[in-house]
Amino acid sequence: MNPYLRLGSGVGTDAAAALCARLTAWHDAMVVHERRLKTRRTTDACHDECPHGEARTLWAEALATFGARARELTFLRARAGSAPTAAAVAECGR
Repeated sequence: MNPYLRLGSGVGTDAAAALCARLTAWHDAMVVHERRLKTRRTTDACHDECPHGEARTLWAEALATFGARARELTFLRARAGSAPTAAAVAECGR
């Protein structure tokens, strides 16, 4: 089962459900993005709307919504902890 949906169903609020939908979309975009970066295609370098940039914001929202259980979201937590600065995002994929 999708870990975001599992946590969201445990909270059961509309806000949690909406966050789960955003987290699932972010996760899918991040996986695709990281796969593209691994191929080292220069046209797939990070851009202003790169999923890296959302990681910290989504992690903060997950903590606020799910509390300590947010730590179960290891993929998000790892990306939020290593989320690059704007300058690093500009260099990502080069």
